[in-house]
Amino acid sequence: MAQRRYYSANAVDNTVSAGITSSATSVTLSTIPVGFPSSYPYVLALDYNTASEELVLVTGASGAILSITRGFNGSAPAAHNAGAVVRHVLVAQDMTDFQDHAAAGPGGVHGITGSVGTFLATPTSANLAAAVTDETGTGLLVFGTAPIIAMGINAQTNTSYTLVGGDAANLVTLYNTGAITVTVPPSTFSVGQAINIQQTGAGQVTVAAGSGVTITGTGTKLRTQYSAATILCTATNVFTLIGDIQ
Repeated sequence: MAQRRYYSANAVDNTVSAGITSSATSVTLSTIPVGFPSSYPYVLALDYNTASEELVLVTGASGAILSITRGFNGSAPAAHNAGAVVRHVLVAQDMTDFQDHAAAGPGGVHGITGSVGTFLATPTSANLAAAVTDETGTGLLVFGTAPIIAMGINAQTNTSYTLVGGDAANLVTLYNTGAITVTVPPSTFSVGQAINIQQTGAGQVTVAAGSGVTITGTGTKLRTQYSAATILCTATNVFTLIGDIQ
């Protein structure tokens, strides 16, 4: 995990008071720092903007004396003479840490595991459903306020039609002068899904069960032209037909 560093927007440049060697673990500044971060660590550049520039990590301070870790972010430890400019800086490592954090994802960085971590890493609807813990039923998620969903219309003009998964929550219109059979197939719809149908022609619509499918209700036919009904999935491969039927 990246090391937390601190920053200041109003740090005032300073200078080295007495020269230091390349192995010194502290540096004395000419004056007590003004505007430097009050928490540790933070980064300084010694001999700022020269060929001898070195980045150091300040780990503590007592007045004008700073405890430092040498050669930060790949810079080379070097000797610095009195008068060398000292500046609080933002360095390449700051950007690298941010990019590493973003690339690692929520599970790798924040330790989020389980279904929530899975959803954050791969935000699919299935993973969201698995992460929700206060669901009121099974199947589709039920939110406090139902979203407004535009209903699609699937217009059919043949004398037979087998429903498809995309018909869920939509309207299938059925137009023909002859009798029409609508078949409900197995293993296509989930519990709670509903398909709306309407007879728009003179041909009477009959709802038929596909292999392994059970349909309950007070009838299987739409009553007359413009009658409508809903086919509701109540259990696996079990449906009830509700509406203007006979």
